[in-house]
Amino acid sequence: MKDLASHIQFISSAQSIDEAFAYFCTVMARNGYDKVVYSLLTDHHSLGLEKYHGLASSYPEDWIKFYNEQNYLDHDPVVTRVFQGATPFFWDELGQRESMSNIAQSIMQQGSDAGLNDGIGIPLIGKAGEVVGIGLARTDKDKEKDYHFLADAYLLSTHFHQKFRTLYLQDTAHQLPNLSEREKDVLSWAAEGKNNDDIAVILGISVDTVKTYLKGCYRKLGVNNRAYAITKALLLGLITPNNIISSPHSNG
Repeated sequence: MKDLASHIQFISSAQSIDEAFAYFCTVMARNGYDKVVYSLLTDHHSLGLEKYHGLASSYPEDWIKFYNEQNYLDHDPVVTRVFQGATPFFWDELGQRESMSNIAQSIMQQGSDAGLNDGIGIPLIGKAGEVVGIGLARTDKDKEKDYHFLADAYLLSTHFHQKFRTLYLQDTAHQLPNLSEREKDVLSWAAEGKNNDDIAVILGISVDTVKTYLKGCYRKLGVNNRAYAITKALLLGLITPNNIISSPHSNG
């Protein structure tokens, strides 16, 4: 990986998780991996977070949502491999799909259909046994594997993970983000699994307005995607999935 030392320095000096993750994704994309996911594969008591796939992600949002709804984390062969060793690996080293369980085969095929191909799995094991998995994938298939890049990607991933932990703990120690009531309404419905069109109808506003409120939530929470915004808002007690029922802004 070209300029690895400068990439590490940039991530180490990032002022927010959003900034660090965006840069991490940019570096991986320059090296052929345009899809990145950062997942907690075990509960992280040190952060006050439960296990979750896609805490930070550039994977397709529909795939992340479907994956979590189906509880694929407990059946994913990539995740299984993460728990078997501490070294990074290419997905095609998992063995023949025919030897996998039916659900494992289905997960791999559905992931490929979602544009996640020729992937890399990166295990990160904490001192307390907390496990993080970073996944890298390509939209294009069958590109040549680079084992030198594999080692560099692992090193950069460890630095991103440490920066994530540092910034997350700093964020939660600060004053709670000041979400407006409308932003809480929108994010609460998002936590219920509603898409932007659904939320617009429920609240009687336009889809563009929903997107504006969500962007405001992302900015105030210091995150870059819907799943992480929901997770952080729930953890901080800013929303509960059903508190919208009693909201004065809700319809019906």
